[in-house]
Amino acid sequence: AGSGFDYRRPRMASGFGTRAPVGRCFPVYREFAECISEKSGSPSEKAAACAELREDYVECLHHKKEITRLNALSDERARKIKAGEPVPSTLTEDAKSGTFRLPFTNVKS
Repeated sequence: AGSGFDYRRPRMASGFGTRAPVGRCFPVYREFAECISEKSGSPSEKAAACAELREDYVECLHHKKEITRLNALSDERARKIKAGEPVPSTLTEDAKSGTFRLPFTNVKS
């Protein structure tokens, strides 16, 4: 009796999660895969029609846009500090000083 799993068929590595049964990017991948399977035309036409979903999937896997944004924020903060301009305190600084408050609550840390 076979298990129904074909080892010769390529599988997506992120279909299995490390802490959950489903990987964090698997739902995004499924949406992209469904888009590709529903479209008709050449492979390049399908890819063009589903480009935004592919971009979302790649971002979920690699976080390149998120990292680029965080680096830009960090660079701007460093620039302002160097120029002597005022900058808001970080959450870490607020937590160390005891002034950190959880947003939308009356709870203090």
